[in-house]
Amino acid sequence: MSTHEQKSWHDIDELEDIGSLTFPITMRALMIDVAGTRDLYPIHHDRDFAKRNGARDIFVNTMFYEGLFGRIATDWAGPESFLRKLSFRMQGPNCLGDTIVSRGWVTKKYRQDDRKLVDLEIHLDNEIEKDATVASLTIELAM
Repeated sequence: MSTHEQKSWHDIDELEDIGSLTFPITMRALMIDVAGTRDLYPIHHDRDFAKRNGARDIFVNTMFYEGLFGRIATDWAGPESFLRKLSFRMQGPNCLGDTIVSRGWVTKKYRQDDRKLVDLEIHLDNEIEKDATVASLTIELAM
């Protein structure tokens, strides 16, 4: 998915596919997530606690999604792009052992003031649940 080439606003079309990213949820990824975000709530690192509280297993936290959606969007748009807006719905967990697969597309391309903006919709699926997490983003392009 990542080309690290800067997208030109003029070359982007609405409904354009932004490609896909595959991300396995490993124990290492979860421990980096917990340590890096300092989110020490046990549901993100204690398997017994998570299962006792109704979860399939330990799962990624909110800040993980913020980073992953930002990465997906800026990998597609290029290194000079800037994430202006992000909102998402966590509809199902992405747990240890799952593999997240993203899919996304351009929903709108427009100018606002002097900014060249592109709205994206990105969905994260795993083996158990389609649309486990769904995001809407606005990216500003330099070109």
